[in-house]
Amino acid sequence: MSVLDIRRHAERVDRADDQSALSAAGRAMCERLAKDAPKYALVVASPLPRAKETAERIAGRLDSAEPGLLPDLGGAAGQMFGEMRTVADWARLMRDDERTRRFAEEQLPTWTRIAARVGDRDRVLAVSHGGIIDLPAIVIAARLGTKLDGASFGYGEGVRVTYAKGGPVKIEELRVR
Repeated sequence: MSVLDIRRHAERVDRADDQSALSAAGRAMCERLAKDAPKYALVVASPLPRAKETAERIAGRLDSAEPGLLPDLGGAAGQMFGEMRTVADWARLMRDDERTRRFAEEQLPTWTRIAARVGDRDRVLAVSHGGIIDLPAIVIAARLGTKLDGASFGYGEGVRVTYAKGGPVKIEELRVR
């Protein structure tokens, strides 16, 4: 069974600048996560600098940028996502908005494809962005009968998905303490 740890990037210096590097707090958080990080067979991140830097700082390397971790949302992103404070807010949005439901479902093959790039006992670290993690995680959790709860996934947080025979069999929250 391969395991995919998919985390949100760490805090960046300038939220208004997509090319911004990580802040001092973001770098420090990555250092804390790196201390307990398992050995990853594959490390991928969205093409944005904050995601790549987060992956490098947690795992000690970046094997490749993965465009599928930064889907093209066009101008719909702000309208679709808005201000989601809890996992329940994301779930409600998905129930009420067909585009959001479709987006969540369309992300699942990307996660499966990334997890399939390693052997059965290997781990993958993938770094992406808020919403892009929350929504597919909710779909997987619902299919597995697992409850995700609490705040939206913050910096460095996400989920661990265990795959067997090409599909998810377990999902766990990854929270930063």
